[in-house]
Amino acid sequence: MAGQYSHKQFFRRTPNKWLAVYFERLQTELGVDLSKLKETDSEAIFKAFSGLSEDQQGSIEAEFQDLNAMACESGVQALIDEAVFHQDEGFVEQIAKIDGFHAKVMWAFLEKAEYWRGASMFLHADNVSYSFWKKRNDLPKIPPCVEDADIQALAGGVSVFFRQTQGRGKNCKVEPYRRNNKEYFFAYPEDYAQSGVEWVSDKLKTRSRHPAFEIIFVYTEAEGSLDIYAPRNTKAVPDLQKLFAKHILKLETLADGQIDKRVYDLKPVVNEAFEFQIEPEMGIASAVVTKLRLNLRYGSMRRITLEANTSNNPRAVYDLLEELTLPVFDVTQLGVKVTFESVDGKRAKTKTFAISYPNSCALSHDKQDLVIREMLAKSGLEPRIVEDR
Repeated sequence: MAGQYSHKQFFRRTPNKWLAVYFERLQTELGVDLSKLKETDSEAIFKAFSGLSEDQQGSIEAEFQDLNAMACESGVQALIDEAVFHQDEGFVEQIAKIDGFHAKVMWAFLEKAEYWRGASMFLHADNVSYSFWKKRNDLPKIPPCVEDADIQALAGGVSVFFRQTQGRGKNCKVEPYRRNNKEYFFAYPEDYAQSGVEWVSDKLKTRSRHPAFEIIFVYTEAEGSLDIYAPRNTKAVPDLQKLFAKHILKLETLADGQIDKRVYDLKPVVNEAFEFQIEPEMGIASAVVTKLRLNLRYGSMRRITLEANTSNNPRAVYDLLEELTLPVFDVTQLGVKVTFESVDGKRAKTKTFAISYPNSCALSHDKQDLVIREMLAKSGLEPRIVEDR
């Protein structure tokens, strides 16, 4: 995501052309001709902006912060994913012609506003740490029901559940979105009432409010999997799974199950012949192991972590392993660095992540991470179902 927001940095990174269009569409007079300013003259724009009324500044600042958060590679990809859903074949070509992330997202915000909400939701979901997602992958592979009545039924079920178990959730809204082969359902139940001290113009007042909290469901029909993000509500996940199965999959019952039965088998990475399987269409230049965590099989809680600089030697970690004489061990964590091919002479992008036994992988489901997941699968490192013994 883009860095911390500041007005001056935002004005510096967003071309004056697009700022002018923004304020013109808003019918807000800045009192300065943006077309006559240099692109680096953010101070003049900031002074003009500071001359607006407090109410105008507040509403504009909120939108600028949203734009700033979207101004990154993941944000642009989320916009593209939403445009693909709407079958907008020209969107990719149009946004590719615009230089700079801030210019791209400002253009999309102004010209393709109907894509903004869905893309914002996708970006938010992509930035949720993998450790917060709870997965279940033993569901039947059936199409989800996403008509208005189905969505309202899920919202009602979530509302009733939290109202009966926690005394909150009086109201709830669910927003469904489709992205690639995944169905996203963003639920917003009403939280407990809160009061806080706020500045209202030049006066300090205490106000009460009814905020919403968030539950995200992500269903993948091809996998029969359901990921749920329910921060501070982990104990509610099994009940949320059943609600989803009842209202979206139309299952009368859903047996209790493990969160995720898949297990990564990391043993192949220490075989002498192991190599990541990279195909030309993936756009990956290289993939190297940067870290190995080894649990010694005999003895209690004995662990060794190997790390080495792979800049000049891609097999540096393996060379270090060969230098050591270790007893029998199991590989419990793998650090990987993937470098993508350079595009149009730009600096090559990299992704560093970890895979941990039994089933943790610090990858999301955006475009580049999906490519990496495909590479892992072809390399024999995809998680597999382990049947109960």
